[in-house]
Amino acid sequence: MKVLHVQKSAGIGGSERHLVALLPALARRGVEVGMVVLAAPGAGAFTAALLAAGVPVTEISAGPDLNPVLVARLAACIRRERPDLVHTHLIHADVHGQPAARLARVPAVSSVHGAHPFYRRQPFRSAAAVAGRLAGRTIAISHHVAATLAEARIVPSERLRVVHYGIDAAPWQQALANRDEARRRFGLDGCAPVVGIASRLIPHKGHAELLRAVAVAAGRGVPLRLAVAGDGPIRTELERLARDLGVAERVRFLGFVSDVAAFMAACDVVVFPTQPTLGEGFGLAALEAMAAGRPVVATQVASLPEVVADGETGLLVPPGDPEALADALARLAADEKLRARLGAAGARRAAERFSLEAMVESTLRVYAETLEPA
Repeated sequence: MKVLHVQKSAGIGGSERHLVALLPALARRGVEVGMVVLAAPGAGAFTAALLAAGVPVTEISAGPDLNPVLVARLAACIRRERPDLVHTHLIHADVHGQPAARLARVPAVSSVHGAHPFYRRQPFRSAAAVAGRLAGRTIAISHHVAATLAEARIVPSERLRVVHYGIDAAPWQQALANRDEARRRFGLDGCAPVVGIASRLIPHKGHAELLRAVAVAAGRGVPLRLAVAGDGPIRTELERLARDLGVAERVRFLGFVSDVAAFMAACDVVVFPTQPTLGEGFGLAALEAMAAGRPVVATQVASLPEVVADGETGLLVPPGDPEALADALARLAADEKLRARLGAAGARRAAERFSLEAMVESTLRVYAETLEPA
């Protein structure tokens, strides 16, 4: 079987990391995989990661949000590559790749990686619904995403399948063996406990709420430090907020971190204060933190409760509530045994419920369904 994947990219986020794991794993199962990257500024990092993983890549300029020329270019690419199946990811690839696959007379699958509010607004809802009806099957990466698609009537329910993200937990657990070196590398040696957050610095990821929670905890005398891995357009704003809150000395902005496993290992607690307006589809970084044996504090929104088991692998708090977030951080900062128990349970949950093998098996089942004769 040959499967051609299509996704727009402007860097490496959760969906890109998912594909860098999924495509080589499919190849190991005998699937001939290829990737068409609809390139926006910053896509080079994704292309390089795919090539390093042995995945053949074709880059096509993404262009504007609605681009009939892109449909024609994709259709020509599909005819040239002659795949058995096209698999599109994210709305830009769905809107252009699904019509292109239909023009090339190749069956297609779509993966929806988020539950963004725009799925309920025009013209995005109509555009997504057209793609949802062209796709033979649509994969939702969480039950939360599936519910969003069903409620908005974007995808016929009989064609909708839930396939959670999965990861190979071994590299994340192996990173713990070099925890001391990682703490030195990130300038965190001598800092205990360390709270970490790993995500792009964009609105609605909850960085501002986390800084306010750190300020609340500091006011209570809780001896924690915050390490921020990631970069983005609101970094200057966040650095200013840290100064205004009087916690700049407690916070390290590390910028883009390529070795996320080492970063997770260097932390004592990892936090995901995502806000409801983000439309979080899964929370891959939360799963990665669990695989690394780190207790997780997350907001009780969107798909995060599907990943983080409250009181078992981490603590869930209401969104937009720095006091509640500070309470959770203070509790974990004061209790090393609790951190160890939650972290160990998270590592087991990641390995048993969200394995790379389970994701591959489920994806192959969706492919088989899509290719079955009508």
